[in-house]
Amino acid sequence: MKKMAFISDIHSNLEALESVLTDIRKEKIDEIYCLGDLVGYGPNPNEVIEIIKKENIISVMGNYDDAVGYEKSSCGCSYNPGRETEVGDESLLWTIKNTSDENKEFLKNLPKRLSLEFEGVKILLVHGSPLNYLLEYVKPETDSERLEIIAKSVEEDIIINGHTHLMMAKHLFGKTILNPGSIGRTKDGKPGATYIILEIDRGVFNYKFKFVEYDIKKTVEKIVKVGLPVELATVLALGKTFNMGEAKNKKKVDFFKV
Repeated sequence: MKKMAFISDIHSNLEALESVLTDIRKEKIDEIYCLGDLVGYGPNPNEVIEIIKKENIISVMGNYDDAVGYEKSSCGCSYNPGRETEVGDESLLWTIKNTSDENKEFLKNLPKRLSLEFEGVKILLVHGSPLNYLLEYVKPETDSERLEIIAKSVEEDIIINGHTHLMMAKHLFGKTILNPGSIGRTKDGKPGATYIILEIDRGVFNYKFKFVEYDIKKTVEKIVKVGLPVELATVLALGKTFNMGEAKNKKKVDFFKV
């Protein structure tokens, strides 16, 4: 039997990563894989990358990894015009400035896709989709026609992707599409971290989603201390994105009365 954990979208959130790894150890996992976006938004890009390297966690490249590694001016994210775009740009610039050259090289060398096979079950790992490795959002509400195109574009039995920060499981045309959600920046309205466990036993697979609590207050305080936009802290406290334009001029945000 093979028991694997799949994590995604850590986004420089050290407290969330450490809490999830503690939970994974309790599950007695054989291997851990990451669907990308190690960095961005959070206050600890170098520390997160060092843990990924130390724990030998195999990761594919996310759009934020690509943008930081190559010091790009945009992460390619689908931000709304206005304050949300400003926050995204500030986050990217801060992360580029505060990620070491050695770790940028690590990000640049992450593969954009990875194919695995265990006991005859083939698994494809990508950040976005098999048709657009870094940028396509495959969401729970993605229409069936697009999902059919995606499913039929690969030979693997299971596609595991990230990018949306939303947990998802779809079964269609003999394929399974899974998304573990996000460790560092959940968007489903529940503050915390999520990941997925996949077990393969004699060619039969099953999976379960896990939710892990972590010290959000500590991460929020770090975000404010290092000078990242306060809206990034609010997203963590809410467990979802919000209208950043409305919050721009607020002098005080009580993160734990939400």
